[in-house]
Amino acid sequence: MKALLINPYIYDFAAYNFWSTPMGLLYLGSVLRKNSIDIKLIDCLSVVEEKRKADGRAPFIKEKVRKPESLKGIRKNLRRYGISREKLDEELGHVESPDLILITSIMTYWYTGAKDALEIARKRFPSSKIVLGGIYPSLCYEHAKVAVEGADLIVRNNEAERFYGFVEREFGVTLSFKPSMYDFDALPYPCFDLYDKIHFVPLLTSYGCTYRCTFCATPYMHPGIVRRSAGSVINEIVYWHDRSVEKYVIYDDNFLYGPGLYAKPLLRGIIKLPFPISIYNPNALNASLIDDELANLLLVAGFKEVRIGLEAINPDIQKSLGGKVNQSIFERAVGFLLNAGFTHDSIGAYILAGLPFQKWEDVKNAIDYLAGLGVNAHIAEYTPIPHTPLFEEFYPLARYPIADDPVYQNNALFPFAWEGFTDKNLLFLKQYAREKNGLVDKSK
Repeated sequence: MKALLINPYIYDFAAYNFWSTPMGLLYLGSVLRKNSIDIKLIDCLSVVEEKRKADGRAPFIKEKVRKPESLKGIRKNLRRYGISREKLDEELGHVESPDLILITSIMTYWYTGAKDALEIARKRFPSSKIVLGGIYPSLCYEHAKVAVEGADLIVRNNEAERFYGFVEREFGVTLSFKPSMYDFDALPYPCFDLYDKIHFVPLLTSYGCTYRCTFCATPYMHPGIVRRSAGSVINEIVYWHDRSVEKYVIYDDNFLYGPGLYAKPLLRGIIKLPFPISIYNPNALNASLIDDELANLLLVAGFKEVRIGLEAINPDIQKSLGGKVNQSIFERAVGFLLNAGFTHDSIGAYILAGLPFQKWEDVKNAIDYLAGLGVNAHIAEYTPIPHTPLFEEFYPLARYPIADDPVYQNNALFPFAWEGFTDKNLLFLKQYAREKNGLVDKSK
């Protein structure tokens, strides 16, 4: 059997590769390979290599495109990030007809790119079985069943057994290796070897989160918490290091949960390795779980920058979001990081902007607060995500029909703009944060 993995291009108003990879697709590809299925990959999200940063990040190649009717009224330029439709079709022309095609869709509002890729693949390979998976169908399953025609199977993130059964029925085979995607010890490493060069590797060390933040869909996607042993993660680092990988990314939703049992033993193991590595955490660490020992371990293990979640400084907003951090907790965490040896410029904090009925002054106050601590402010524009408490409570009040079409869930559209927080206010805040961050004393 032959299988083709496709990570489609995306349509958006702004996008950048912050260490993005189709992890689920690559894990599943390795599972298929364990079952003696030949796998190939077309990753449409190509980047501008000459602009790749030393840490592995890079801008996607992009091209301005015509907006669909649903977005005609948006006064922003829509772009396709990644290769063109024609280039994808050309790439497919170089592939021997696959029995099975797997297409992922990451963000809910990127589904139009996956739909494009599926249509092109179906036209090129009419007899292939095509499976659509990823975050989009996991969160918007009913929409996907209607909007994405031509898929032979649409699977959610927790339906590996359903996928295995589909392959066995359709192809009359018996898969000898059918691991749960939550069984870290059984899963083979994701098939990054399909890339010409591996610039970085994300390390998945857990699923789930003990917190229930009202803006986050993790409790819906992964109701339970599954942790990976430190030894298992260390072994993977050694495996990739032997293949010349030096940069690693941690995307866990709650990497520091149970620090004495998980994060600290893992960081100690990394420190004992006979080679140094660089680690980045684009997902925020929980400030309430950082102590002096952990801060030191993060530094010595190779964290080049620590990003922590502040989200807001307004106590009412903090409480409405889940209440896992306050200013006292946050300042204590910053103190531990500075004492460990992190510079002011290597500590960043996320502030949520564009929450339902949030006032723009709240975000400005948070930026000023962080500037006073010498911490870089990173504005995280609120994305309304289905199956989260905030979405379910406020979706009727959004200025776009976010419950009807996921394309409107794009945070670039600022779905919850109102008179107390306008598009103009948001533009001001972005520039204001850049100016304040520029004043951080990098010599400290």
